[in-house]
Amino acid sequence: MSDENTTEQPHDITTSADIGTANTRALEEANSRLEAAQKRIDAMLLREVNHQASQRLEVPSDLFDLGKHQLSDLLTDDGDVNTEKVTSAIEALLKDRPNLASRPKSWGDVGGGARGSDDEDDAPDWSAALRGRQA
Repeated sequence: MSDENTTEQPHDITTSADIGTANTRALEEANSRLEAAQKRIDAMLLREVNHQASQRLEVPSDLFDLGKHQLSDLLTDDGDVNTEKVTSAIEALLKDRPNLASRPKSWGDVGGGARGSDDEDDAPDWSAALRGRQA
């Protein structure tokens, strides 16, 4: 009882406007993910440059703030960090401003010298504990 001239239409009729809207939405979502990925990549590249700069500069961000370098200036053509460019940028900055160089870390408190004041006689200490005194 079927007629060969009869064509069945799908239950979900999609117009070209619906397809265009779906494609636009998918494209916007893909662009959004791409922008987020690029931001993460740039942040990782910046951390790598800052790590290299921290070896010679007291404040690694001075390479950008005072040296007026852009991240893109310090990358290879493939987009990787160019160690030679970073090194030469640091050397140029230190040549102009040697006071920006990192300073050797001090030893800090290594345990020598007197501790506390004489007013702490009532504080518990090992001597008093061994003699059986309580604070």
